[in-house]
Amino acid sequence: MRWKWILCISIAVIVALFVTTYIILSSYDYNKFKPRIMEMAKKYTGRDLTLAGDITLGIGFSPTLVVEDVAFQNASWGSRPQMAQFKRLEVQLALLPILRGYINVRRLNIVDPDFLIEVDKDGKTNLDFDLPKKSEPETKGDKTDDEVKAFFGFKEVRIEGGTILYNDHQIGKTTTINIEKLELNAPKFSDPAEIDLKANYNKTSFQVTGTLGQLSGLMNPNEPWPLNLTVAAMDSTVSVAGTITDIIESKGIDLELSAKGSDLANFQQITGKELPVKGPFEVSGHLTAPNLESVNISKVSILLGDSVISGDVTITQKPPRPRIDAKLYSKNLDLRPFINQYKSSDKPETLSKKSDAKKKRVFSDEPFGLQALQKFDAEISFHADQILGFLTALDNININLNLQNGHLFIPLKANIGGGNHSSSLDLLATENHVNLTAKIISEKVNVGDMRRKLGITKDLEGILDLDINVTGQGNSVAALMSGLNGDVIAMLGEGKMPLKYLNLVGTDLKTSLTRLVNPYKKKIDRHHINCAVFDFNIKDGMAKSDVIMIDDPRKTLLSRGKINLKTEVLDFDIHTKPKEGIGTEKTGKLSINLGKLTRPFMLGGTLAHPTLRISKTRIAEIAGEALLGPAGWSYLLVSGSSGKDPCV
Repeated sequence: MRWKWILCISIAVIVALFVTTYIILSSYDYNKFKPRIMEMAKKYTGRDLTLAGDITLGIGFSPTLVVEDVAFQNASWGSRPQMAQFKRLEVQLALLPILRGYINVRRLNIVDPDFLIEVDKDGKTNLDFDLPKKSEPETKGDKTDDEVKAFFGFKEVRIEGGTILYNDHQIGKTTTINIEKLELNAPKFSDPAEIDLKANYNKTSFQVTGTLGQLSGLMNPNEPWPLNLTVAAMDSTVSVAGTITDIIESKGIDLELSAKGSDLANFQQITGKELPVKGPFEVSGHLTAPNLESVNISKVSILLGDSVISGDVTITQKPPRPRIDAKLYSKNLDLRPFINQYKSSDKPETLSKKSDAKKKRVFSDEPFGLQALQKFDAEISFHADQILGFLTALDNININLNLQNGHLFIPLKANIGGGNHSSSLDLLATENHVNLTAKIISEKVNVGDMRRKLGITKDLEGILDLDINVTGQGNSVAALMSGLNGDVIAMLGEGKMPLKYLNLVGTDLKTSLTRLVNPYKKKIDRHHINCAVFDFNIKDGMAKSDVIMIDDPRKTLLSRGKINLKTEVLDFDIHTKPKEGIGTEKTGKLSINLGKLTRPFMLGGTLAHPTLRISKTRIAEIAGEALLGPAGWSYLLVSGSSGKDPCV
């Protein structure tokens, strides 16, 4: 019977231990943890953690601590006192570590959190914690890193509801992210945790999945903190994988970055604006940064459709300004699938009419927004074997961008249509005021060959020489043009001009120009020209031309005049000289009689609303010239019979 007494005594001891443990746990004042918790929060963040409600205990196989009204202090300059607030915290603890004075959290449940992230006008974020300086080295009695890790062990974290506010004081915009759920689960207290976040921003849902290192690892600046995350939204994914040694100070960053999606246009849901490019994309790179003062992104690869841009980018955050250095390369960069443009089915006449009705001026008086040019420096080189754009095809392109203290200089060299092209943009920005010098030289450009590379046939043809050299200054495009100085010379050799280009002007003016260009009313889509010459001298915003000529097999169109770039007023004389002769049979093919064809016209109005009308003043001048002799009126009407080639 002795064994029965032993069994009874053993059961009694076990029951006594459980009762004793229950009495100890239920009577223990868990508010004693408050000072230690708040002390560690202050130590590692420099901010105050407030636990307003009592810490209570729910007894079970895994005790649960419950605390309400929790708040974490914001930066001193923040828009509100608290950076984070929680309505309720539920913490389920591992039992034995409590008896040793540590907290290993089996489950943390946060109800209705409210997080605030802010950026001040100088670009400083409230995530930059003002850590107190270490006045004395830690004593032997201080906890080791292993002890700190034990104190902060987590296995499961769950957030129910809540919001994240992002307040950018630099642009005066607040963004709200609503959290649907957030779950973190780790097999062991020391293992990385799986994350599953579902939330929405601007009515756009997104999900974050992957793994994160233990939350306690955030507090250890000497050990790499691992992460491997994928963000899915708008039929796109963004992946981040690697380690961060000190996440609080943003040091020791080593991450592989990648993003891909079916269409860049989907991001309009977030930006609220139509993006200039669209279509499928893939972006990747390797980001390394010992600290935020020096960030390098190597092995950059940007895939847009069939086009790839590769290279390296370095961002340096040092006084007086941040600096960007980059070397980029592309074998074939085809921008056409991504350029937002009117569909070919749109009627240009309709588009022009609508825009003309709204727009009074071509040159905008909207002040330049060039403050960004004074906020960073840059040196970027880019080489491409070929670039295909909406209007132009370039070969063997070399671009070097240099930005220093608001002074932007961009030289470009390339081959176009078998000819040579060089240009440069020299812009000095002071606040919103700019001093601009632009130079463009194109020599022997075969426009037809160049356009055929773009798959465009039956378009403009001819050998083009272009020379532009202009300077100006101002705080808007209108102000810049008002004081513009320089020269513009363009010469086009024998070729063809599409009549569709006349669709770019209003319907009434288009009809008049069509009668001048194609008086025979032939059903043609391109007009043959022998040559064309344009020459403008610009002084203080007045663009004057003494030579504008378009010569074709049947006539020569001559013009001279000026454009007041300040008022945008046009003042041009236009007259034509038929080559067929007066009274010949060929004259009968004209859709208008010879008198109408040879009447002098005046191109007036403004750049936004040009008008074409018969010049009565010029008719009187011609009548006077006709009285001067045989070289008068008939000579003005007939040029081809003289045998002279106006192109020469």
